[in-house]
Amino acid sequence: MIIHELTEMPINLLMADKKSNSSVKEALPFIIPGWVNWIAQDESGVWWGYSVEPLRNDHGWYENELGKYLRLGETEATYWSESLSRVNND
Repeated sequence: MIIHELTEMPINLLMADKKSNSSVKEALPFIIPGWVNWIAQDESGVWWGYSVEPLRNDHGWYENELGKYLRLGETEATYWSESLSRVNND
């Protein structure tokens, strides 16, 4: 499977999707592997995909050695601490 580098992230659209319970996956301009269940951005602007719900630290998120993770791309780090989103892989 090809993973596309994230070049533009519609932050406001992502936040709106979270509030409306719409599929977060539909708001993202890149392909997410089927095993990714959560996405989050760290303070440097990098977006990550996780197989299990990550935990937050001072500068980002970590998988606590319980699952897999993948770098998805990078954008401006706006509201990174509120970026954790469940991905609907239906």
